[in-house]
Amino acid sequence: MSLGRGSVAGAWCAAVVLLAAVSACSTRVRRFGDGDAGGGGSASASSAGGGSAGSAEGGASASSGGGGCEPGRQEACYEGAPATLNRGPCRAGVKTCDDEGNGFGPCAGEVLPAAERCDTAEDEDCDGAVNAGCAYARCADVPRGLPSGVYTLDLDGAGRDPEFPVVCDLETDGGGWALVYNSVGSAEGTTLAFWDIPYAERLGTKGEPALARNFYRGSLYLVGREYRDEIEDIEGTVAEVLRATAEGIDTTTMKFLRPLHRSGDADVFFSHFLSGWSSPDHDGDTAPDNNCAVESLNVTQHYAQCWDYNLGADGDAPFDDGGWGPHLGTHVADQVGLANDDTRYTRVRRISRWTRW
Repeated sequence: MSLGRGSVAGAWCAAVVLLAAVSACSTRVRRFGDGDAGGGGSASASSAGGGSAGSAEGGASASSGGGGCEPGRQEACYEGAPATLNRGPCRAGVKTCDDEGNGFGPCAGEVLPAAERCDTAEDEDCDGAVNAGCAYARCADVPRGLPSGVYTLDLDGAGRDPEFPVVCDLETDGGGWALVYNSVGSAEGTTLAFWDIPYAERLGTKGEPALARNFYRGSLYLVGREYRDEIEDIEGTVAEVLRATAEGIDTTTMKFLRPLHRSGDADVFFSHFLSGWSSPDHDGDTAPDNNCAVESLNVTQHYAQCWDYNLGADGDAPFDDGGWGPHLGTHVADQVGLANDDTRYTRVRRISRWTRW
């Protein structure tokens, strides 16, 4: 039996349709960021029309039967701002071309930026800054998993008192510690002068919050209930020299209310916690005949008669010691295992007081 011209043409068209269907059954995954919009032509794609398969935005490929994409084809996708991809939890998803090749479905599995939350350690808005704009009532409220560093505190919530930055130690003994003061030794000679703080500014703030800088925030005495003093010697060894508690502070005398010694050196507790407080213009220490702050070249701090550590002055002449700053009685250094320079009052690298509540 012979075939007419029309029958031959019909058989040829059926064969072409069959070949196209075979190509359409081939599923390929396009990885996010591939340079070729078609995912790099495979044998099935190139045999259909001699070129690569179209992307979601591209034109139709021959193997898709004239539709918008190759049925079953998958591509990585992300509908957020490009700068947020792979920051924080933000991740790309996958979209799949429908069975008819008419277009891609939704971007499945993608994680887009969300509103920043303050009670997690995630960067929900994927801007590279975890908990940006968050404020906490205390350092203990900073979410677990975040590192020690500078955070914003708001002590009265919706009250009138402004927010402020403070260094939070989130690691020592369960964390939650806020830095009250920090004296850092410096060969530049600037530390001694820093601690000349007048009585009127006893509850104020001086310096920028950082463990490598001189800093004082007296207002934390209003809320602090547990305290610890730590000292870092010249060799970099850190020792806790005092742990104490109090039920508040008398803002006139700057004496702690019902202070209790919990651990550490008893002399440090007596001299710098159980004691009074002096500035160059206010004599509140317990020394009977002199103002310990004036005797210590105008260094303001808690004193007894007069000190076992000083935030700015040496205890031996020359008392300014080049303006270096923090010094510790060598007898205390020996008791807590810190290095000394073989003088009666040794230079140290840092003296810090922390509080939590």
